[in-house]
Amino acid sequence: MTSGVSAPETEAPAFARYGRSRQVPWLLLLALAAPRLAVRGAPMFAPAESSPGSAGAVLALAIDPSSSAVYAGTTAGGLYRSGDGGEHWALVEGPLAGLSVSSVAIDPAEPSTVYAGTNGAGLFRSSDSGKQWTESNSGLANLFVETLVIDPGPPKVVYAATDGGVFRSLDGGKSWKEFREGLPEVAVTVVCVAPGGAVYAGTRSSGIFKLDKSAMKWSGANGALGRATVRGFAADPAEPSTLYAATEAGLFKSTTAAQAWSPVNAGLTSTSVLALAADPASPGKLYASTVTGLFRTSNGGANWAAVETGSGGSFFNAIAIDRGSRGTVFLGADGAVVKSSDGGRTWKSVKLPPPAPSEEDEESGGRTGRAGLGRK
Repeated sequence: MTSGVSAPETEAPAFARYGRSRQVPWLLLLALAAPRLAVRGAPMFAPAESSPGSAGAVLALAIDPSSSAVYAGTTAGGLYRSGDGGEHWALVEGPLAGLSVSSVAIDPAEPSTVYAGTNGAGLFRSSDSGKQWTESNSGLANLFVETLVIDPGPPKVVYAATDGGVFRSLDGGKSWKEFREGLPEVAVTVVCVAPGGAVYAGTRSSGIFKLDKSAMKWSGANGALGRATVRGFAADPAEPSTLYAATEAGLFKSTTAAQAWSPVNAGLTSTSVLALAADPASPGKLYASTVTGLFRTSNGGANWAAVETGSGGSFFNAIAIDRGSRGTVFLGADGAVVKSSDGGRTWKSVKLPPPAPSEEDEESGGRTGRAGLGRK
C-alpha cells in the first residue's frame, strides 16, 4: 500500500485483475487509456459492450495548438472532432468510423498532421486536419497502439507504444521500426517526451524505462516503483528533471529525471490512478483521475483535493489541458467529453453524437463497434 491514501484499497475490480489480455469475459469492465499537452492515461475503464447508439468511452484527447479543434478517440464510435473547443462534436467519417481509437497525436510543428492509433487495426494518418485518413502501418502491423507521442527533435521522431513494444518513425509515420533494445518482452503502455528531450517508456508489470539517446537503448528507471504497471506520465513544464508517474499502485514523483521516485498520494481516496495531466501554465498543478473520481494538486503532489465535476461516478479515461487557453481542461468520459473553462471550478458535459451502425452492429443488435472490446 502506498502511503498517504486516506482510505484502504478494496479488492481490485475484475477488469483490473484481467489486465489487458485479449481473452476477457464480455460482461466485465476493462482496462482502457492524452496533444497541446500530451497526457496519456494508459489503462482506462469502459464498458466491455457499448450500449446501442453509444460512442463508447473516450480513451484519448488531443488539442490542436493552432486552432479550436479538439479530437476524441472512443471505444465504439471511432474518432470525433470538435471545431469550436469542445462545444459541439462530429464523427470523423472514413476508415476510422466504428473502430476503437485508443490514441491521438497532433504534430506540434504541422498541426494539420494528425495520427490516430487503434486497438487492433494499427495506425492512421491525416495531413489535412482529419478530413481524409490513410493507413500508416508499414513495419507496425495491426497492433494495439496504446499511446502516440511526437518528439519534435531534431530529428522529429514519432513514438508508438503498443502491445508489441515501442515502435518509432523517422519519416512522419510513413514507416515504422521496432525500437525495444533494453526493454523486456511486455506491452508498453505509454511513452513520454519530457521538456528537454528525455524519453521515458512505461510498461505493463515492468515499471519505467528511460532512453539513452547516445546508445539508443532503454534502461530501467524504477527505484521505489518496482515492477508496477504504468498508466500515464506528466512532465513538469518548468523543471525538465521532474516527472510524475501514474500507476496501478498510486502516483509517484521524481525530481532526478527518474533516478529516484517517491509516492505522492496524500488526499487521494484510491491508488488506482487512470490518467494524469500537468498544467503547462502552472508548474506544480496537476489533475489525476482515479476510480473514485477526479483530484487536483497545486503543490506538486504534496496534497490532493477532490474535484466535483457533476458527472456522478464517471471514470475519466483521459485528461487534456489546453496550453493556449488558460484554465481549460478536458476529460474523457463514457460517451461524452467534460470541459472546464475556469480551472476546474465548473464543468460542462457534452455528449458525443451516436455513430452510424455498421453491418456487424445491425446483425448483433448494435452491441459493439467494429473493434469490439476497446482497450484491453
